[in-house]
Amino acid sequence: MNRRPPLTDVLTRIADQARPARIDPDTRRRGIRRRRTRHAAVVALAVVTVGVTAVLLPVPGTGPDVAPAGTAARVPSTVYSPLIGQGTVDESPPGPAAIVVAGDHELRGSDVWGWEGRSLVVGQDGRYRLARTVGETDTGLGGLLPSPDGRFLADRPWLEGARWPADGREQTVVVDLTTGKLVQYDGGAPVRWSPDGSALLQYAFGPDGDPGADGELRLLDLATGRSRPLPGVPGLRRAGDLASFSPDGSRIAVATGQALYVVDVAGNTVRKLADLTAADRLAGPGAWLPDGGRIALYTVDRCVGDAACAEESLRNRLFRLRYVDVDDGRPTDGPTLAPARGLAARLLGWQRDGAAVVATYEPEKGLVKVTGDPNWSDLDWWAVGGVDLAAFRTDGSRHRLVELPESALFVEVPAGLLDSFGGPAPSRIEGAVRRFLALYWPFGQIAVLLVVLVVAVGTTVRWWRRRRRLRPRPAAGR
Repeated sequence: MNRRPPLTDVLTRIADQARPARIDPDTRRRGIRRRRTRHAAVVALAVVTVGVTAVLLPVPGTGPDVAPAGTAARVPSTVYSPLIGQGTVDESPPGPAAIVVAGDHELRGSDVWGWEGRSLVVGQDGRYRLARTVGETDTGLGGLLPSPDGRFLADRPWLEGARWPADGREQTVVVDLTTGKLVQYDGGAPVRWSPDGSALLQYAFGPDGDPGADGELRLLDLATGRSRPLPGVPGLRRAGDLASFSPDGSRIAVATGQALYVVDVAGNTVRKLADLTAADRLAGPGAWLPDGGRIALYTVDRCVGDAACAEESLRNRLFRLRYVDVDDGRPTDGPTLAPARGLAARLLGWQRDGAAVVATYEPEKGLVKVTGDPNWSDLDWWAVGGVDLAAFRTDGSRHRLVELPESALFVEVPAGLLDSFGGPAPSRIEGAVRRFLALYWPFGQIAVLLVVLVVAVGTTVRWWRRRRRLRPRPAAGR
């Protein structure tokens, strides 16, 4: 009788006859690399998620919960650069504006992204939006003018959503920042809002649109859409701040290169108030003092007229305030303020304590003013290299009101908010993200796009390889 071998003997014999499994020596290394790749992808995804969350979610200082119902609007203490894909004022209106900033680099944008001009509008609830234009634009000087309450934004018809007239005539475009509705008006380009926001002062070029000919001032009534001509002002040119409304809106101070005039809106009359020299400037949109009896002028100490100047001299020009009486044009007294220093200065308006809100401008690096340049303007887009917004107080001190992006060139604040600075700004996380993306424009934002692209491509490649490994292979010999 044959006895069966023990089970252990059978298993041993089978094991001896079995071919050992062949393991690729690189298997362990590939496993380690795969694990590290997964970890790196998770970390990159987490970083991108945190960054996007910080930008998109309503964090303190940026969302609509910052200003509850009934809370007075305030201008943010710090303004950062916009992001790629930031919403626009026509497609995603931010509500009434708290501040408008135009500039270069990440503020200006790039033709690569579709628009050459991108200016930042910060809503009173902290939301960031873009006002996009066909070309570079300023703000406060005939382009991107916020109404006194911040609800409306006026510009020329190169603003996104507008249509440039077929005949080439200048028009005024007004965007409702609450609804995004855009309306175009004939009559000329916008110059200044009336104090109550019901009308816009317009400038129409001379015959055949000749910028060298005397221009015409018109008043656009927004309720009716009708634009009527104002009395002619001799020698009127479109350069810098040429007009300022009186506090009650009944009169307009108008400056040419030779004289200061006062236009009576209701009476439709004009009178010469005082002679001006090449060193004199209307102080800005807030040149009319709150009492309605005095007008502020800036007197420049150097580089005026046809004088040739280099950047250093332009950077150190002093702008000293002087005042004239509205009735007779004679010199009169007014708040004693420190002079502004820089390429140019604009007085935006007055605070209740007597301080003046002033924007001072730096010259572009390497800027040179040549003798006899007929196109020279202190506030030309190509001449300005920076801007600062500050309160000039009667004790002689100067206090910065808003921290602006380094690329900011022009800034404007609604006239109704000149006593409302120091409001909440974006959180530190969002501010850090925006500053990082603004570095070495446009490489910061391109770097983020590359990171997202690398993560997406890596994930796709890994998915494809895994699917390929799991695909059944045909049997040998078939």
